Amino acid sequence: MQVITTHLNADFDCLASMVAARKLYPSARLVFSGSAEKAVNEYLKQFPPSFGISRIKDIDLDEVSQLIIVDTHDPRRIGIFQSLLDKPDMDVHIYDHHPEEVADVFAEAQCTIRKRGASTTLLCEILEEKNISLTPEESTLMVLGIFQDTQSLFSVSTTPEDFAAAGKLVASGANMDTVARFVQPRLNPQQIGILNQLVSNIESHNINGVEVTMTTASEDFYVEDVSYVVSQVMDLENLKALFALVRLDQGVYMIARSRCDEVNVAEVARRLGGGGHSCAASASIKEQTLVQVREKLFELLQDSLQPLHRVRDIMHFPVQSATEDESLLSVEKTLTRFNLNTLPVLADEKPVGLITRQIVEKAIHHKMKNARVKDFMVCEFSVTTPDAYFKSIAPIVIEEKQKLVPVVDPDSKNLAGIISRGDLLRVLHRDIVSNEFDTQRLFDGKSGSMKNVKSLLKERLQKEVMALLDSIAQIADREKVDVYVVGGFVRDLLLNIQNLDIDLVVEGDGIAFAKTLAREFNGRAKSHAKFGTSVVLLKDRSRIDVATARMEYYSHPGALPKVERSSVKSDLFRRDFTINSMAVKLNGQGAFCLIDYFNGAMDLKEGSIRVLHNLSFIEDPCRIFRAIRFEQRFNFRIGRQTRAFMKSAIKNNLVNQLSGTRLMNELKLLLLESDPVKCLDRMRELSLLYLIAPDIAEDDSHKLVLEKIDGVLTWAKMVPMSKKPEAWFVYFHALFIVMKNAAFEKAMERLHIPMKIRIRMRADREHFIQAKHEFNGGRELKPSEVYDVLSELSTEAVILLLAVCSNEQVNKHATLYFNQYCASAKTELTGEDLIGMGMEPGPVFQDVFKSLQDARVNGQVTSRDEEVVLVESQFLK
Repeated sequence: MQVITTHLNADFDCLASMVAARKLYPSARLVFSGSAEKAVNEYLKQFPPSFGISRIKDIDLDEVSQLIIVDTHDPRRIGIFQSLLDKPDMDVHIYDHHPEEVADVFAEAQCTIRKRGASTTLLCEILEEKNISLTPEESTLMVLGIFQDTQSLFSVSTTPEDFAAAGKLVASGANMDTVARFVQPRLNPQQIGILNQLVSNIESHNINGVEVTMTTASEDFYVEDVSYVVSQVMDLENLKALFALVRLDQGVYMIARSRCDEVNVAEVARRLGGGGHSCAASASIKEQTLVQVREKLFELLQDSLQPLHRVRDIMHFPVQSATEDESLLSVEKTLTRFNLNTLPVLADEKPVGLITRQIVEKAIHHKMKNARVKDFMVCEFSVTTPDAYFKSIAPIVIEEKQKLVPVVDPDSKNLAGIISRGDLLRVLHRDIVSNEFDTQRLFDGKSGSMKNVKSLLKERLQKEVMALLDSIAQIADREKVDVYVVGGFVRDLLLNIQNLDIDLVVEGDGIAFAKTLAREFNGRAKSHAKFGTSVVLLKDRSRIDVATARMEYYSHPGALPKVERSSVKSDLFRRDFTINSMAVKLNGQGAFCLIDYFNGAMDLKEGSIRVLHNLSFIEDPCRIFRAIRFEQRFNFRIGRQTRAFMKSAIKNNLVNQLSGTRLMNELKLLLLESDPVKCLDRMRELSLLYLIAPDIAEDDSHKLVLEKIDGVLTWAKMVPMSKKPEAWFVYFHALFIVMKNAAFEKAMERLHIPMKIRIRMRADREHFIQAKHEFNGGRELKPSEVYDVLSELSTEAVILLLAVCSNEQVNKHATLYFNQYCASAKTELTGEDLIGMGMEPGPVFQDVFKSLQDARVNGQVTSRDEEVVLVESQFLK
């Protein structure tokens, strides 16, 4: 048996679609899955179809072999027929106009789903394709189906195909008087009562920046066609989006209508167990009060309603551009310098064309590098405006295949910004991720992916820091600039790691804003005009780094960047890794929202270190060391593609193009990490240690020494020392301490080590070997001998010596050295005292003080008087 059915509470689109489907399945029986709207029942009384409508109780479900479903593909909305879907041999055919994800239970079904205003339109198209004609009576019903679901073709969901189908049906003899009588029925007294309640109880709400209207009504008896009453309220009050909750008897019905893109009522209805399409939907809720359903609806609206992205929220500005008379060679340099693929061409600040890298490179290949841009630019292109919905960009980029869309001021027609194909893909990807791959919400153009993190800031930041950010936001509003906190501060906020280094980016004059902050906070600003950066030094010795939003380019690999003013998006794109490319806007529209153009939050969650573009390590090889540093600090992994880019840069010797100062700075930062040995191991894997100094020891014994340093440093924290060791310098020493002199000097030169540090390291190297020999010689050393050996070394070299020797006797000597010997080695007698005792100044004084020091350290003298006795007995006889 074949059965054609539709969703519960069938309307005219359901009935018309069922009748049209029977033209395709002549042997099928038409069965409503539940009740039908009153107007549909009235129509069937006046115009019963010749083949009739079967009742559910007359259908033996075991006999059904093929199920044809129209106007829905939600299994929850077909009533008792849902049980048939579990039969393994059930043949299911679906015809629907709701472009939503098909449920898994329909995975094997034959689905025909097209985006139309009504399912009737879709089926009329199929009938026309198969040359199946309709009678005037059938055409009338088809028009009723189309008109009801498209609100007489005025709904925003209406498509050109709906107009075309309606026109053909009228031409086929549809009776428009009948259509008018059933599409616009008069309200009965019960419906008028509901209408009055709905109008009286209207409430307007701004939810996440979206204006919606809610209303309620309640009756102790069932009222038919309440959905039509809700549509009347929508028209009477000229509302954009309406959610009506109506209690009838013991059930609550949610009926929603929408005329704006921001509000997809079907999404809300689905989460209440109902369905529909984006502009008209409903749900029936059992066993809950009107108050409970209202609270639930508010929760759903808070979660699902988000303002649509506007073009101004996404566009780039300032924009790199070309002029009509500029040479192709000049344009090629701009494209390469800023890593761009397309430039807008301007005349008097107005876009007149587009020029692409492909066009430029082909022209240069054909020896036309001096040709003018105007001779090759694309002159036919689409533009948009700042207030246009971002989703309107998709057809331009996808269907017109335009890689870059100029944004123009609607009044002056001057260029206001640009939107690229990459921008579209990033928003699309972000929508996929934020909606957990829910294709029903895929690229709905909503700005919900911009997560507000103010509560997170309050939760994780100290009150003083949060107050400081609030003050900065107020100043930014007053100065009419957009200010963002960026980089590591945002990264560590999401990781719940304390970071008090506030880095600000200003879309405007960053230096001027820094000076304003300095005045407001009674601090002072130090600026670097070349890079557009400033440091605001506050009274409590904290600092705020402020930078003008900028893009940068490199004249050659390893060079310092050259910068130009740009937007925050371009500023974030120049960052080293995606996890450092996030920002939090502090003021204006979207204040305290997370700005994440490059999926940094996802990479944080996955624990991945990824660069933003494939030339990242070529432009700045220092990023290789930073990648290692962040990988080990957070226990992340460098992404496979990023790792390949790193290896390529290393293979091409780009690290050697770094200045010694920059290389040393990155090495020092690595050694300052909490576990520098892991960083050094990673460097060893990538042959980076060899590039720094080919003679650095890389054997297992050397690695074992490095691993022991941390334990010795822990011991050092508990031992009294006049100067605590610098941990990074201990590890740095370890890399070079046993290196031959020539190799050591070459390494120091390569790293541009300051002469003061070189002299210190040379002395340590000279005495380190002697100390190691003394401690490993097996001879019992006097305290004075221990002091003589260790006092020649820097504190860091002593720590390293303990890691190298690593035995109980050496540990004992070192403990006594710091706890006793260093303090007791100070003598009380002075040179003047010796002269007063009758000694002639000369080399003998050195011998005297050495003897006094040894005696002090060995415990042979403990006072000034005993020192005098020692001098008299040994030097004045």
